[in-house]
Amino acid sequence: MPTVPSDDEFRTYNQGVISEFRANHGTVSRPPFPILLLTTTGARTGRQTTVPLGFGIDDRGRVFVVASKAGAPKHPSWFHNLRANPAVTVELGDGSYGARVIVTTGKERERLYRQVSDGTSAYEQNTKRVFPVVVLEGVPAPT
Repeated sequence: MPTVPSDDEFRTYNQGVISEFRANHGTVSRPPFPILLLTTTGARTGRQTTVPLGFGIDDRGRVFVVASKAGAPKHPSWFHNLRANPAVTVELGDGSYGARVIVTTGKERERLYRQVSDGTSAYEQNTKRVFPVVVLEGVPAPT
């Protein structure tokens, strides 16, 4: 079973991706798929925290993300933050957007999750946790 990176490894990796994203107008060399930057407000600290995330676009043009954290046993901090404060900022390409989050459930969650995973990823093999799927309302889908 693949290992889950430590919080320090996540922070170091994320900082490099965030710097590259901002320096190159939303383009990065790693990871090898399109990403956005999600900024949440800390549930306890009130501090702004930014993380890079892969995203999907549903059939209605809504941008969404999955709280996988590489299959870690607990949800990522950003997910806990947005549950406490659903107003977030999303950087996508050259744009920055205020957004509200919608944590999907039931059939909607399953439908969106199937768009980005066939259920066999290493992340899913790392944990029994169900990965939350979050719609970023107010973020236009890239063209």
